[in-house]
Amino acid sequence: MSTGKRLAKRSIIGTRVCAPGEDGKFYSGVIHAVKTPASQSENNNCINLTPNTRYSVRFDPRQGNLGRTTAEFREVDLIGPGFRSIGGIELVYGQKAFVTYNGREVCGDVLSHDLESDEVIITIFPPGAEVPFEVQKRLEEVRLLESRKSARLADQDTDFARLADMAGDRKRTASHTIDVPAPSYHYGSSSIKSVSTSLKQTNFFSKLGLPDRPITE
Repeated sequence: MSTGKRLAKRSIIGTRVCAPGEDGKFYSGVIHAVKTPASQSENNNCINLTPNTRYSVRFDPRQGNLGRTTAEFREVDLIGPGFRSIGGIELVYGQKAFVTYNGREVCGDVLSHDLESDEVIITIFPPGAEVPFEVQKRLEEVRLLESRKSARLADQDTDFARLADMAGDRKRTASHTIDVPAPSYHYGSSSIKSVSTSLKQTNFFSKLGLPDRPITE
């Protein structure tokens, strides 16, 4: 994110980032305040972001020997959405990191990071494993923040497009097998028509005040 931009407050407050600790490791937290020098104009909707802007980060609890709960950082110090990426960062021993192993996101600790060969050795302990073991990753495959996507969902690999096609096939098959009832035939239809005609004649003569049948000489 370059300086001098005007971003909505709601787009910054609450953003999850990683910030450096005094031991060289990056620790996860949430931006809970943005401080811009008083000389910079500010309105109700936006913040003027400058090189002097400071971001106050509230760190997540239980993160080793961090020793503090909040701290202020510059834009270039933070890693996360809207800030710098992990590219170009040298990870130190013991850095907490996340990688994908067998389709699942697992957490591990960095053992070593060789910038020249772009090799990061991480110790992981995936679910179901009896002992931890080492994996080798490129830096771009390493994440300092846990993914929002659930590991269980990532492991299901559900093909929703295929499910939709199967549902459509079932509908089409059902339409081809609809049983149309055969037309029904009733016996004695001529007698029914005769009775209906007699009733109509009776109603007609009764309205005229005449006998049910015309008088014949």
